[in-house]
Amino acid sequence: MTLTAFKRRFISAQDGGVTIEFVILAPLVLYFFFLALETGLWSAREIMLRRATNLAVRDVRLATGDPPSYEELKSLICERSFFKGGCLDSIRIDMRAMPVSEWANISGPAPCVDRSEDFDPTNSFLPGQQNNLMIMRVCRLFDPLLPGTGLGRQLPEGSSGEYGVRINTAFVTEPRG
Repeated sequence: MTLTAFKRRFISAQDGGVTIEFVILAPLVLYFFFLALETGLWSAREIMLRRATNLAVRDVRLATGDPPSYEELKSLICERSFFKGGCLDSIRIDMRAMPVSEWANISGPAPCVDRSEDFDPTNSFLPGQQNNLMIMRVCRLFDPLLPGTGLGRQLPEGSSGEYGVRINTAFVTEPRG
């Protein structure tokens, strides 16, 4: 068989045509699959953190005694969260009394834990008095399921590759009587 006959046979052959389509389309399909998986997990984490925060706020709002401390409120939220692994180390709460007229002055998103530091810097955790309008912002860090692909690459990162799920809520501290 001569070289030109071999070239002609190779060019006219259609074996492997489906393989080329598979090689081109499979990574694209897998990319969108993992993007959907990461997005769904992020959404579930946000919903569960929102639920846990609202349940803890209900306890704070209706408490008849002293309001819980920062650590107690963190543990209240983490106990009620579905994603409990490492919760106490990765959650940060910002709570303060704030009239509605000052809500435009809230700057930036809720602060998250900085894991590059050995200590938790001071934050605004000031339990309110009776009838105070309170705003509470919670941030919890999560590791992306697949950090280098899809949504994991697009999410804003924390200090070591995590992304913060942030929740804002407002409530009025009920009068104690």
